[in-house]
Amino acid sequence: MTDPVRVGELLPGVLAEVVDRAGHSYDRWAEQVAATGYCTHPVRLRGRVDHADAETGEVRTVYSTEPEPEATLLKACGNRRASVCPSCSATYQADSFQLLAAGLRGGKGVPETVAAHPRLFVTFTAPSFGRVHYRKAQGRLVYPCHPFRQGQRCPHGGRAGCWQRHDADDPRLGEPLCARCYQTGAQVLWNALAGRLWSRTTIYLHRALARLAGVTAAELRAVVRISFAKVAEYQKRGAVHFHAIIRLDAATDCGCPACVAPPPIGFTAELLERAVRQAAATVAVPCPATDEDQAVTLVARWGEQLDVHHITGAGAEGELSAEQVAGYVAKYATKSTEALGVTLDHRICKVELEGLDVPAHVAELVRACWELGGRPGLGKLRLRKWAHMFGFGGHFSTKSRRYSTTLGALRRARVAYAIRRRRGDTLPLDAWGRPEDDQAVIVVASWAYLGSGYQSTGEAWLAASAAARAREARRIAKEELRTMTMTAA
Repeated sequence: MTDPVRVGELLPGVLAEVVDRAGHSYDRWAEQVAATGYCTHPVRLRGRVDHADAETGEVRTVYSTEPEPEATLLKACGNRRASVCPSCSATYQADSFQLLAAGLRGGKGVPETVAAHPRLFVTFTAPSFGRVHYRKAQGRLVYPCHPFRQGQRCPHGGRAGCWQRHDADDPRLGEPLCARCYQTGAQVLWNALAGRLWSRTTIYLHRALARLAGVTAAELRAVVRISFAKVAEYQKRGAVHFHAIIRLDAATDCGCPACVAPPPIGFTAELLERAVRQAAATVAVPCPATDEDQAVTLVARWGEQLDVHHITGAGAEGELSAEQVAGYVAKYATKSTEALGVTLDHRICKVELEGLDVPAHVAELVRACWELGGRPGLGKLRLRKWAHMFGFGGHFSTKSRRYSTTLGALRRARVAYAIRRRRGDTLPLDAWGRPEDDQAVIVVASWAYLGSGYQSTGEAWLAASAAARAREARRIAKEELRTMTMTAA
């Protein structure tokens, strides 16, 4: 048995950084870390906030970073990606849940009557670009991946299928059965056009609903409106698909969420589902010519798999509740390429192409973006810019204006709550002791960016330790609340 190694002997530099940070002004530094929500890469700022009297022009400083530890203020990075900052992504996911749930059950300025509107949860998928390894299970029974007759071969000499019963964490899931048979270029082009395809789908949806209702598109818009919220997700094969919440409202003069009203009688969830299926089957977006002498025009369409579920208040059999849908969709608002088992969180330059430390299929998608991105006809798709996203350059989370509140409103409400919690019931005053709400002062903030992330490994370790303690405290509080609720019931 070997002798135990002391931490000081193993990491003397890091230990010295921890001791140095835990010394003078540690309490205030820990308060800043907690105020960022234990952000992994906080932004470091230096500056001050001044109040200027609107009448006299006198300026007084109400806050300065000079007395702060190292004269620096820490601010959360606000990154939505869980792979970049778990803390900020958790906040983003919680905000997304509230935004999505408000459009389904009301609240946050949205009337509760939306719970009775026709609402659908729809998943739009990409078409097939070739066979890939996948897992199909029914209960405990797992089916073979791609059964085939012995001796069958693909055009390139590979096996025509796969008899493997893949585990859920099998790294081969999403990999093509034959890399040469797989249409990698077509997939990255489809990813690049997916945002336009969704935008055109919303237009076709209005037209399809008008045809089913027996009115023109203009007459339909005078009666009903279609609201939506959607997020994008990567499948294991690297193709994007969309999870969308689609709601039917009455047409009102005001387009704000607070004025949303139920649609007229006859506009049901069944009618909306028929319109969705018709629109998804007919919508198409033309692709720019890949070559100058191309004889045909390529188009992007949705795949054959279209999942449509009705959303109810109780979650009846075959239907989903508002909380289930909001939680499911919000979960993907913080994801990116993690579904493929890799995290590509930065733009890739040409030098990195040959040394990509990623699975072969992922590397082929990135290289296909670079190869196609160099063609003149495809320049507007900016494939090289979005090579790390496999061609997809659209927004991961979008919504229509009248669907519900905004992320900005939720952030402002959270800031206001934090201020009230810190100040209590006292009225906020300006630099002259007057109420801030009287608009007698002009707030002038001056900030300088110093960098992002903690300045030493020791600081990062202390922040991570504090974050772990905070998560454990929240977990215990939730368990105690759940126990008290069950006891009371």
